[in-house]
Amino acid sequence: MSRPEDIGRRVANVRQIETIVSALRALAIAHRQEAQGRLAAIRAYEATIAGALADALCGAPPPQTGAGRAARPLLIVVGAAQGFSGAYGDRLADAALERGAAAPERGVAADLIVLGLRTVEALRARGAAPVWWCDMPAHAAEAPALASRVADVAFERLGRGADDRVAILHATPEAPDRPAAPRSLAPFDFTRFSGAARRAPLLSLPRPALLSGLVAEYLFAEICEALMLGFAAESEARAAAMARAQQNVRRIGADLDAAYRRARQEQMTTEIVELAARAP
Repeated sequence: MSRPEDIGRRVANVRQIETIVSALRALAIAHRQEAQGRLAAIRAYEATIAGALADALCGAPPPQTGAGRAARPLLIVVGAAQGFSGAYGDRLADAALERGAAAPERGVAADLIVLGLRTVEALRARGAAPVWWCDMPAHAAEAPALASRVADVAFERLGRGADDRVAILHATPEAPDRPAAPRSLAPFDFTRFSGAARRAPLLSLPRPALLSGLVAEYLFAEICEALMLGFAAESEARAAAMARAQQNVRRIGADLDAAYRRARQEQMTTEIVELAARAP
């Protein structure tokens, strides 16, 4: 029979664990809300650039873009930074390998840019080596700076011919267990914006230079949006995992409370029996 003192110490430990789990859940919820609050501004910026692209294309045929001579696509994977989020990081790794396993038109595996140390470790355990990796931001406010770095790396590889197309893979907070299909970033599809001009623009720059700058801004906005969605999705997965852990901890705590009461009652019964046996 376990002594009440031993069970009491276990109960105290479980209560401490519950406090930690509750704090992690609250932090994950706060991060998710922060990220979702910033999405509106990112999407407004993206829509502004889209409108400028439509205006810049007014009266001119959209530039022709196509694959270059390189033989490999590039997949940017927005993964998980740390644990305590269930199988979220592993699901992103599996999705990256599945979606980037072979480019249909060439039958070659994609190069991987991976964000999030947890997903980097999961991919390496599966035998995949990213060409570039970095951890996810600790706070939503840091996402734009990381998006700028990722854009620089991706399009530097395009510029020197290491890869000839770019897509980005991420999950969403609405469905963190089901990563969305990769979103194509390059070659850039100008046809999405042609014919949607709001007004004929007065240009002070050569049209190619203007389009090049707008495309760079639009792609940055797309990467920034994907990062923010991935940040929110990881936070949602962590909040759900901590909610499950909280339920388990409370169940264990209730079982220990019941065991403590039984052990204490048995101890008191034994002491009463012993005292009664010693009576003259």
